[in-house]
Amino acid sequence: MAWVAPVLGFIPLHIPWILGIPMFANPGPFREWYHGRGPGVGDHPVDGFLGLPAGAFYLGLLCALAGLGGVLALGLVSDWGVTFPRWVPRLRGRRVPPWLPLTPTVLGSALMIGYSATLPWQFAAELSQTSEQDIFTPTGVLIGLPLLLAWTVALPLAGWSYYRRTRLPRRDRRRWSVPFADRPAPPSA
Repeated sequence: MAWVAPVLGFIPLHIPWILGIPMFANPGPFREWYHGRGPGVGDHPVDGFLGLPAGAFYLGLLCALAGLGGVLALGLVSDWGVTFPRWVPRLRGRRVPPWLPLTPTVLGSALMIGYSATLPWQFAAELSQTSEQDIFTPTGVLIGLPLLLAWTVALPLAGWSYYRRTRLPRRDRRRWSVPFADRPAPPSA
């Protein structure tokens, strides 16, 4: 279930942070980061974005993207990822073009795999050099990074499964690679 990691793992972990609650975080540095100031800068006033503190806006945007990623992954493994559901006007019952869910899947997978390739060094640095000035505690790192790694593995696997499920049979792929004039006539009924 590729949708579980972002929806049940990532989003609930970030909701307290969106609300300004420093769960698995050091309160002082977290408060500065949450209000858009770098650690150790002080209490100068910083306006947020759209009336929200900068950290809340950033984390809210991340959670919205994770929710969309969860819906994407659920579509990759569900029937409504192959055929548009009946509540979609003008498209209901039609086949979903495979490129529609596979494009964000490939782009998102590439970004997450690229980022995850740096995680062994980040993980080691976070755990070996912890201090009270760090925004997040080692517990937050130990909870958050495995969730990201699970999602990094699950999304490409769901995309590969979708590709295998929706690709044309081998005989049809060969037929469309032949020039139009050389194609066999369709069988008559």
